[in-house]
Amino acid sequence: MAKKMLGVKINDQLHEINLGYVKAFLIEAKNGLILVDTGLPNSEKKIIAYINSIGKSVSDIKYILLTHSHMDHFGSAYALQKMSNAHIGISEQGIQYVDGTKGLLMPVSNSKSFKNKFFVRLLPIMAKFMKPKYINPDMKLKEGIFPKDMGINAKIIQTPGHTKDSISIFLTDSKTAIVGDLLQGTDKRLETPPFFEDYISLINSINKIKELQPDLICVSHGKDHNVDDIFV
Repeated sequence: MAKKMLGVKINDQLHEINLGYVKAFLIEAKNGLILVDTGLPNSEKKIIAYINSIGKSVSDIKYILLTHSHMDHFGSAYALQKMSNAHIGISEQGIQYVDGTKGLLMPVSNSKSFKNKFFVRLLPIMAKFMKPKYINPDMKLKEGIFPKDMGINAKIIQTPGHTKDSISIFLTDSKTAIVGDLLQGTDKRLETPPFFEDYISLINSINKIKELQPDLICVSHGKDHNVDDIFV
């Protein structure tokens, strides 16, 4: 069986890092690297291995931005921040779930699938074994254009639905949207995820992304697609 690649360069600005069933994304900005999501706990070795493979080092990470506060997205943020001294950003609503104030935020299953319902029940047990370390974000991600000192032409889009704190990132020059778990990719299309807190908010957020007319939509789970492949 062929060994799965550590990751792939999507365009001049963006890389996708394979972390098993979830992905992280790496933005090459003028002033350093911006890491979007960090996977489950103990994913830092895979992320660093990919960064090294493109001739960079963990110290080049200047920002860690989290699309939302689920464990499979912030799980390795503590380790990576400790090694890089990067700023960590998340929506203000998500801070209470990543700093330990309220404990872990668990996904809400809206699927009739036994597999998905079982997965949600299994997560608290997984968390006890994985022991994610809480973090203290120093950036509150709000809707709007990235500050100039981040060195990239991009903006934050608030896209609640999967969770209340979900955000997406739109890279303006390449017209690429990184949407976290707002959508899920199959081989042929993009669909609504099996886990979400509010369906109406989810659909409104998907429409918000569609209005940007991105050339590529990057998802955390599954295959990336263009905007015409959204099936909702």
